Amino acid sequence: KGVVYCRSKEQCQRIAEELRCEYYHADVPDRAERVKQWLGSGGLIVATSALGTGVDYPGVVYIPHVGMPWSMIDFAQESGRGGRAGEEVDSVIVVERRSVEQEMLKHSDNLCVQAMGLFLTGRGCRRALMSMYMDG
Repeated sequence: KGVVYCRSKEQCQRIAEELRCEYYHADVPDRAERVKQWLGSGGLIVATSALGTGVDYPGVVYIPHVGMPWSMIDFAQESGRGGRAGEEVDSVIVVERRSVEQEMLKHSDNLCVQAMGLFLTGRGCRRALMSMYMDG
């Protein structure tokens, strides 16, 4: 099983259509049924952060992020939704060329965006950056 995380409802629906799988966001009326179906059949589900806290589904081993996650905390939480039964998990962030730098320039006063940007551009040790941000 895998969860493809997106930043917007529109992007979530568009990617789910392209992947021919279900999607999950805050405005989906039958969210519980969609999750139940996905858990039974496996494969992918495309979601926003609405598929969030309390997610404890075994068998989730792929967690691609389309676009820059909102923050280091979002990335850590979303990535941590996999491997709940001890599985090895692949968590990948797919971003367009130069989009990270553009976000960092646009939000130069936002520590969350700056930390995520440094993490994605590989400036410094990723583990140290994540730890520094998460631990204050």
